[in-house]
Amino acid sequence: MQTAIPSLVPNVVLTGLVNAGKSSLINAMTRESISIVSEQAGTTSDPIKKRFELLGVGAINLIDTAGFGDTTHLSHARYQKSIACIQEAHLVLHIIDAQTWHIFDQKKDLSYVTKKSLLVFSKIDLISPDEEMKLREQYPQALCVSVENEASIEALLKAMANQLHQQTPLLLDGIKLAYPLLVHVIPIDSEAPKGRLILPQMQLLREALDLHLTSVVLQVEELATYLTKHQEIGLIVTDSQAFKEVSAINTKRHPLTSYSILQARQKGDFSYFLQSLEAIAKLPNPAEILMMESCSHNVNHEDIGRIKIPKLLQKLLPHHTLNFHFFMGQSFPQSLETYDLIIHCGSCMLPAITLQQRTKQAQLAKIPMLNYGLFLAHANHIVEEAIAVFSEEYP
Repeated sequence: MQTAIPSLVPNVVLTGLVNAGKSSLINAMTRESISIVSEQAGTTSDPIKKRFELLGVGAINLIDTAGFGDTTHLSHARYQKSIACIQEAHLVLHIIDAQTWHIFDQKKDLSYVTKKSLLVFSKIDLISPDEEMKLREQYPQALCVSVENEASIEALLKAMANQLHQQTPLLLDGIKLAYPLLVHVIPIDSEAPKGRLILPQMQLLREALDLHLTSVVLQVEELATYLTKHQEIGLIVTDSQAFKEVSAINTKRHPLTSYSILQARQKGDFSYFLQSLEAIAKLPNPAEILMMESCSHNVNHEDIGRIKIPKLLQKLLPHHTLNFHFFMGQSFPQSLETYDLIIHCGSCMLPAITLQQRTKQAQLAKIPMLNYGLFLAHANHIVEEAIAVFSEEYP
């Protein structure tokens, strides 16, 4: 059974009662006429999505939903579509008409919001200064905005950016480097996309720039020459498939890890992934292995999930019958009890919330789960080396 996945681009969903001012706000934020604005309640029937560049964050999806409290014959269908948007949201803006603030029941009216949310009172220009003061005293954490007041819209956009920044840690968060130099070892094989880098490689380069670290980008065959000339290296990061070669070249034992392992720590339950490594040697015979990859693509002879990892696992367990079950894209089994081990991709095309949900599902089913990078480190007997940079967190 297929489960929904939030977009990798953050979804910011506007919800609230009909005529709360959601459509006017989304038009004011984008400075475009995206949603129809009308005095008639229930004008917005289907969710309306607008891609928007939020300063300090980048691309987000602004989603205007049908208002709650619709009394038309389509109210149930509209309600279900709005709830579906909320379930896939990274941030929910709950919009309340400031003229109705005194009858707003936060516990009751926000009962459907389980995601991170901001409380926003709209049409603040339509109430008296005394009423506004009382509102602000009652809800000091809320934002009071008016489409007639550009400063209030800018304050809302800044608050959205702050909330989105807090949701996912960076790849290098908490890592202490002895030297401000990152060596990015990026193999270019038949699976590498032509003319571009993959997402975690770009993310790490950007983080290095933000942290004022020096980055050197090279391929495996160039690494040995570089290491003979440079000794003060903070961290070598490579593709997990090149772990064995890079580790052999790294005779000075500079700190080494992979993009996939950085992502496992950034997005998932890294302690559970490490714990699950112990389950490999204890797999039953026969064993059912779930191979999970977050993006759909065609397969060739160098495919890591369908070819390389299955071969390595069979090599580790030569006397076992291993049955591999492959899932790609948004498909993730609702029932995991039939599997003995889950090996997940690095999840570069998944938001953290989805990998966390999948990991929690595996934990509840008591199924060991790890990712490609950790498995490849294990298969090459270099787990300790590959996670040494996190030793203070995972001794």
